[in-house]
Amino acid sequence: MIRLRRRGVKPPADWRETVDAAFPDAAAFWKKARAFERLAEQGAKRKKGFTSYAPEVLPADEKGKPELPPVWRADERVRQAIAGMSHGFCAYCQSPVSSNHPGTKGEEKPPGQVEHFRPKARFPAQAYDWKNYFMACMACNGAKHDRWPAGGYVRPDEGDPGSRFVFAENGEIAAREGDEQARRTVEDFGLTRYWLTQHRGTAIQCHLDFVRRLMRCSGIELQDVLIKRPVAFSEAINQNVRRVWASGRRKRKKPSRGRPWRGR
Repeated sequence: MIRLRRRGVKPPADWRETVDAAFPDAAAFWKKARAFERLAEQGAKRKKGFTSYAPEVLPADEKGKPELPPVWRADERVRQAIAGMSHGFCAYCQSPVSSNHPGTKGEEKPPGQVEHFRPKARFPAQAYDWKNYFMACMACNGAKHDRWPAGGYVRPDEGDPGSRFVFAENGEIAAREGDEQARRTVEDFGLTRYWLTQHRGTAIQCHLDFVRRLMRCSGIELQDVLIKRPVAFSEAINQNVRRVWASGRRKRKKPSRGRPWRGR
């Protein structure tokens, strides 16, 4: 997970009008949505979801069931903006969403899924807030679903999110000790799933092979071997590069244990 920047990622001027037009009575929806979010966050009613709480203010889907109208899915501007924010990668596992999801028209209709950081079922008043949107792969989005633990998850657009996780050379990931938010993020987004771990480990090992060869050369600095552009698993790779580099420096500075030469 790398830090994502929201600079320039803003809803269009007509976004609220577009959202309101999707409801039979927009004023009734917003009133009920705000009342729902005043309920205990971890209470039984919140966990059942907004469609159970106020089905009368929602339109029906194709099967006749009440739903929050997926305006975020129908309006291409949403995915175009958030896909650019995460450079075509999943905001959580940093795998290349653009290569494993169907998509048409390139930048106009990018692939991937719009992930509601605070799940829309539990936070309906934020279902159409662009600050609540991230681009996610199907695996991360599906694993999390409508979960929302006390304290929430690590946000990809705040602080230094990558530093809150530890990546091993084999691709395994763990939360920093004592970081409950990070632990739940790893667990609920399925960041330890088998093939993700395998691909992440392969990317790390390939770059470390390159780094270890360069470390034998003079004049090479750490900044020369870190990945500076957003590429798949760059945070995991760079963490391991720093560890390998620091270990190599310690070995080079370690004094010889042989007997000193005294000459004659």
